Amino acid sequence: MGKLVICTGSDSNLFYLAKRLVLSLRRVLPLYDAELAFFDLGCTRQELAWLQAYSVNVLKPKDDFGIANAEGFKSYMFGQTCRPMLPGYLPGRSTYLWLDADTWVQDGSVIEDFVAIAAEGKAAAVLELDPSYPWYFRRASAFHGYKIKQWTAAFGPEVARQLHLATLLNSGVLAMSGDSPLWKRWGDNLALSLTRGPTHLSEQLALQKTLMESNAFFPMAARHNWMCHYALPQRRRSDGLWVEPRPSGQPIGIVHLVSSDMRETYLRHGLLYDGGDYLLPEEVPEGLRAAFLAGRRRPAIG
Repeated sequence: MGKLVICTGSDSNLFYLAKRLVLSLRRVLPLYDAELAFFDLGCTRQELAWLQAYSVNVLKPKDDFGIANAEGFKSYMFGQTCRPMLPGYLPGRSTYLWLDADTWVQDGSVIEDFVAIAAEGKAAAVLELDPSYPWYFRRASAFHGYKIKQWTAAFGPEVARQLHLATLLNSGVLAMSGDSPLWKRWGDNLALSLTRGPTHLSEQLALQKTLMESNAFFPMAARHNWMCHYALPQRRRSDGLWVEPRPSGQPIGIVHLVSSDMRETYLRHGLLYDGGDYLLPEEVPEGLRAAFLAGRRRPAIG
């Protein structure tokens, strides 16, 4: 089989973040035999030309599950429903690693961890759980209520009753081998969920259901997909690296800027790759430019 392929996708609204992911990967990819693939969810010609200049393979996702006219459908969902179909879009690769466009890679060694677990026939992903995340001790009741609602919308009340107590698995950073049977099972579960109508978490919960049924999941440490909407990382003064927000916190491997409601906060904290120096202010959505300029600074990494 072929090499590792790292996949992502976005529209123009998130392209300023997708650029950051590509640049962070280009810094670490010389260490790996890997290629980059990007699913175009509505980018401009200029944005696609930028990707091609960085040797990124651009693809257009299809309506793989026939949901384009379904109630509740939003165009970004094609960037979710394409994920179980990655081996079909890009056949022959040994390992597929999906990274959401709102992630960026600070420590490239975590990529090797994902590839190693995938080679063992398991899915490598991260649970939405860490001692720094407050939901499970300060907001546990509300959060479990949210999970019940999402599981019910995706699969109905009986599945929700069975699975809602499990910690959510995040599908924004995920690796599996190209020959894994989990791809088809994931696709089947997603198709089942979509008969109830698409939701924001249809694809993620279909993946979680698949992995809970198959017992073929390896939970990576939170630093492999640090979900900043739960806990903002801290910048270590000695080297400028973003680390877990606790005494002696470890450097974060993949920084995940989850939730559009938090983007102003992220920008004010300078949480972009290279402090945002890769961007011109006009590339940032107008409503976020003030926050971007307030947080822009070059991190002292090295």
